[in-house]
Amino acid sequence: MAVTELHYGDIEIGYQFPTIEHHVTQEVIDRAALAHLDFNPVHTNIEWNKRAQVFGTQKTVGHGMLTMSMMASLIDRHWRHAGASVIRMQSKLVKPVEVGRVVRCEGYVKELHPRGSGQSYVLVAITAIDNEGDPVGLADYAVRVPD
Repeated sequence: MAVTELHYGDIEIGYQFPTIEHHVTQEVIDRAALAHLDFNPVHTNIEWNKRAQVFGTQKTVGHGMLTMSMMASLIDRHWRHAGASVIRMQSKLVKPVEVGRVVRCEGYVKELHPRGSGQSYVLVAITAIDNEGDPVGLADYAVRVPD
């Protein structure tokens, strides 16, 4: 459930975001490639991937911007309507995501950074895990929240 009212002073370290899941279909990968202007055949060319087997799979994969956007959506879906905005991210991409996988994103408030009126932010730690139980991405997102 999305939060509609959010105040920096009410947020506590350890706050857990509701988990979300992303079903990674070829349509999702294709739309991400279009949005990110990344038309690498590893994402979009099914026949090429059957031959090339980049990353050891015959399937297309999403990674990079797709993984980071899936992780960011955890914050966006829950806090956006309350005025929160991502101001910085630091991500580690661990494993590409094969088409057909489900990616579960989990996150919690790791740090509080009081900076004064309109400048305070929280650091949210997020992990993205595929349906084999392997992490595909780890990130810290700095999120500005209303006072």
